[in-house]
Amino acid sequence: MVAAIGSIIAAATTGCDTTEPAAPPSPPTVLGPDTPPPVSPPWTLAQLVNHPCTVLVPDDLARFGFADAGAVDLSGHDKYCRWITAAGNLRQVKVYFLPHYRQKFGPLEEINRTEKNFRTLTIADRPAFLIDDRSDSGHRNCKIWVSVASGGLFQFEYAVVDPHPDWDGCAAGIELATVMAEHLQ
Repeated sequence: MVAAIGSIIAAATTGCDTTEPAAPPSPPTVLGPDTPPPVSPPWTLAQLVNHPCTVLVPDDLARFGFADAGAVDLSGHDKYCRWITAAGNLRQVKVYFLPHYRQKFGPLEEINRTEKNFRTLTIADRPAFLIDDRSDSGHRNCKIWVSVASGGLFQFEYAVVDPHPDWDGCAAGIELATVMAEHLQ
């Protein structure tokens, strides 16, 4: 009896909480292929899942020398956008953008830490990391992952078509990834 009264008093003084744990937040609404995202940024990654080429606006396309508004690749499970610089550009690059609204940044960063030429950085005030992928032939791809405030991350690749040993493709890639990150919330 004394133990039971002690338990009641302890529960009363500690503010025993018998409510159920909070339900996990509902996943963001992914816009269907026929529902366009808002006309101007900022966008969530869920809004861009079916519209990844939207992340760059016409001024960005002109600034970075892309030939067109990008092409969505539908061949795999995930949709990504690919841009190619115009034929007259001195440096030819292919750029890829893939929104991952469900993926967690921390575990992905931890898995990639052992990759050669891995480094962490901050892009548009968000945690990011990159892998400067270099082949023996001189070919370089800069692969970048950036955390997004509304959840998830985006994967970005800046692939130099014709390698130039004096040109840092990752610096140019970071500049473009920053523009993309600034368009996201």
